Amino acid sequence: MNRNTLALLAVQASSLLTSTHALCETECTTKDPAANFTIQYTGRCTPGTFTSEITNTATHDCLVCLYNVDKGMALTSIGDVVQSLCEEAYAADVFPYTEIARKGAQFDNEYFSGGGEWNYEVQTASGEDVLAYDALRVDDVYYYEAQRKVIELPEHIESFNPHTGNMINGIEDLDGCDLNAAYCCFAQDRQAGDNNGNCATPYEYNCVDKDPADNTNICYVDHARSGKSSHVDSGFSIFGDLKTGKENIEGPVHCHGLTWPDDPLHQDNVYKGNLLFYVSMYDHMTQRGYVRNIPGSPMCACAENMAVVTRADCTQVEVDEKTAFNWNVAESTLEAAIYVDDIDFNACDGLNANNNLQERARKLESLGLLATEKVTALGESLVGSQAGKCNAAIETFLGTKNITRIP
Repeated sequence: MNRNTLALLAVQASSLLTSTHALCETECTTKDPAANFTIQYTGRCTPGTFTSEITNTATHDCLVCLYNVDKGMALTSIGDVVQSLCEEAYAADVFPYTEIARKGAQFDNEYFSGGGEWNYEVQTASGEDVLAYDALRVDDVYYYEAQRKVIELPEHIESFNPHTGNMINGIEDLDGCDLNAAYCCFAQDRQAGDNNGNCATPYEYNCVDKDPADNTNICYVDHARSGKSSHVDSGFSIFGDLKTGKENIEGPVHCHGLTWPDDPLHQDNVYKGNLLFYVSMYDHMTQRGYVRNIPGSPMCACAENMAVVTRADCTQVEVDEKTAFNWNVAESTLEAAIYVDDIDFNACDGLNANNNLQERARKLESLGLLATEKVTALGESLVGSQAGKCNAAIETFLGTKNITRIP
C-alpha cells in the first residue's frame, strides 16, 4: 500500500468522523462525540434500569444519535437503543455449555438423558468412581463461571432442542424450550454423607439403587415427546393405578426446574443456562448425588419433552451487575459492557407457593412477563399435587389414544 493510498484512507476516515460528530452535535450537548466517553452505573443492563439511573434526556438523545450513526438505524427511543445494546452485550461473552464437562457432545447428550458415567457409576470400596472427583470440573465451573458470566442454554443437547413437532395446548414443539421452562427428574441417589437421599456407606451394601428425597409423583411418560434422547419414537408408560385410584406407586423421585419470562433481558432469561447448570449438575448431582432418569424420559429437558409429573421445585437467580455504555470515536462504535459481580441461586418466588415451578410460572404470568398460553401448556406437564390430579391426567392422556375405562 503506497503513501497516496494511506493518505486517501486517512482523509476518508477523518471525513467519516467529522460527519459523525457533525450529525450528533445538536443531540450531544452533555457529551462530546469527538472524544471517547463512558456512561456507567451499578445495576442491570435493561432499559428500565438505564432510564432510572441515567435520567438526563439530553444524554439519551446523544446515545440514540450515536447508535443510529454506528448501526445505520433510525431508532427514536432510548429504550429501544438500550434494549439492542444490552442484548448484544449479554451475547458477546457467553460460556459454552460444551466447556463444562469438556467430554464432548455425546457425553453431554447421555448425561441429560440419564446415562453415562456421572449417572451410572457408584463409588467402590477401592475408591473408584467417586463423584466428587470424577465431576470435579463442575465445582470449578460453579465457582469461576456460573457466578460470573452467562452460560448458554445447550442447544447442542437433543433434550433441549428436539424439534418433535408435537402439540401441547396448541403450542408446537419447534425450537428449544417453547414453554419457557425446563426441569429435571432424578430417580437415584449415588452419593453418601450429604444429608440428601438414602445412599449410605459402605457403598457396596448401602448405596445400591438408593432413592433421592421424594417431592413429586410421576403420572405418565409420552415417549413421542422425547424420542431423540430416549431413542424410543412412540408408546407410553403409565405410573398410576386408575382402578384403585393409587397415584404414588413409582417410588421416590425428585423433580426440580426453572422458568423464565419472554423478555430476553430478564435475569432469569439471560441466565437460564446458568440455572440449568446449577439445577442439573451442581446442586443436584455434585451436592446431593441425585442422578438417573425416569424410564422413557430424559433426566433433564425442556418441560414439553419431560415426563408428566405432579410438581417440581424451582430455582431463580438474583444478579448483581455493573453496566457501562462506551462510545469509541476512532471506530465510531457505541457498545454496552456488563460486569457481573455475583449471581445467587435462590428458591423461586411463586404466586401461591414458593419453590414450585408451576407457581413461579403463574407469578410471571401475573406480572405480565409470561404468556398465558405457555403457562397453561406447562400445566399439562406439571398437573398439580392435589389428590386425583395425576390419575385424571393419565385418563385424559389415554383418551387421546382411544383408550377408555370400561364402566
